[in-house]
Amino acid sequence: MKTILIMNGPNLSMLGKRDPKHYGSGTLSDLENACINKGIELGVKVQCFQSESESAIIRKLHTSMGVIDGIVLNAGAYTHYSIAIRDAIELIRIPVIEVHLSDIHNREDFRNTSVIEAVCVEQVCGMGVKGYLVAMEKLVGKYMTDDSSVNALSDAAVPDTSTPEALLGEERKALNEIDKEIFVLFERRMKHIDRIAKIKAEAGMPTQVPSREAEILERVGNSVEEQYSSAAQALMQELLRLSRERQNEINKG
Repeated sequence: MKTILIMNGPNLSMLGKRDPKHYGSGTLSDLENACINKGIELGVKVQCFQSESESAIIRKLHTSMGVIDGIVLNAGAYTHYSIAIRDAIELIRIPVIEVHLSDIHNREDFRNTSVIEAVCVEQVCGMGVKGYLVAMEKLVGKYMTDDSSVNALSDAAVPDTSTPEALLGEERKALNEIDKEIFVLFERRMKHIDRIAKIKAEAGMPTQVPSREAEILERVGNSVEEQYSSAAQALMQELLRLSRERQNEINKG
């Protein structure tokens, strides 16, 4: 069974809170669920990925080679200036359809240009969430077919979701991919902590700043859906604890 990757870039995690005039009132979860349901209709697997990080998006594109058959990409603001993402799309040789919720050609001048358009097979914009579903249809109908899959869009083409084990396996694969990204970001975070610790040690500044930590926890609580807010804050508290321990190790050294 073929697989489509739904990729969303910076600030798309804030759908539902961001300007509804341009981005609608639905959340990222709503968008992803719509794509997953469309995948069932089209007879393809769907993976979803979102990151604020340019490097994480590039890594995900690289690791899609040999695994993913088509990509629907909303690169957010990176659309307008990331040559690095453009180069990654070009080298992976997977059909990528560029998608935007709003019509970028009828917004601010700086949004009119897409540096990735030339290396994508098509661009769909100004259709809201429906644009993602249209892009999926285009991928399956035009870019992911071969001689043995002429009837890929027929009613008979449905995914095998007959057992809980199969569904569980797919979810675990998705979690494994997310975990890889988490630990890459964790390593980057700790390297920044090392540099901060050295700066503080040289300047004689305290390791812990309660007001700063409170500000971070509040921001984290507001950055995720309400149902995950407490868990996100608990995770951040643990990261802050690890950060303090690391700074203390460097100060003692």
